[in-house]
Amino acid sequence: MNKTIIGALVGASVLAGGCGAVVREVERLAVRSSPSIGTPTSASSPTGSPGAGDLKQAAQAALGAVPGSTLVSIETEENGSLWEVQVVGKDGTEHQLDVESGKVVAGPTTEQEDADDKAKHRARVSAAKLDYAQAADKIVAAVPEGRVTELNLDTEQGKTVWEADVIGADGVKHEVAVDAATGAVTRNNAATS
Repeated sequence: MNKTIIGALVGASVLAGGCGAVVREVERLAVRSSPSIGTPTSASSPTGSPGAGDLKQAAQAALGAVPGSTLVSIETEENGSLWEVQVVGKDGTEHQLDVESGKVVAGPTTEQEDADDKAKHRARVSAAKLDYAQAADKIVAAVPEGRVTELNLDTEQGKTVWEADVIGADGVKHEVAVDAATGAVTRNNAATS
């Protein structure tokens, strides 16, 4: 979306609803202006409904359902119409949710984990300087016009990374990893048949 249109919309929001409306409108536009992050193409989505597969929109819905949590995993299911999301609370407890069209449709359910699992979650979250949205932006930059279908905070060769599956514009699946501390792309492999 070009900056002139965004500026006009933000200006109209200020006139209509004050500063709170501006923040909401800017957040909404930021999500909408990143269509390649999880938005299915008409070929991959039988409904072709706009925003049905929007990774950032699904992530925000899940994070809103578990206040104070951090997203650690998001994966599209059912041809992009449903997102399975895992978030971790400050104590390391993992919660799972299903999100469809920007609304939580199942969960949050709490995973039964031991103290070691919770400590591992807290360590990964603490090591990650990039959040899921920043990582998704780096990943889409590495695979232009790609569609992120899965994003996970994990450990690879002793480093905390965001790992992603990305479907390129040509339909080829890429496996991309981004260092969660530096933002550097550490892996970008196209799948071979």
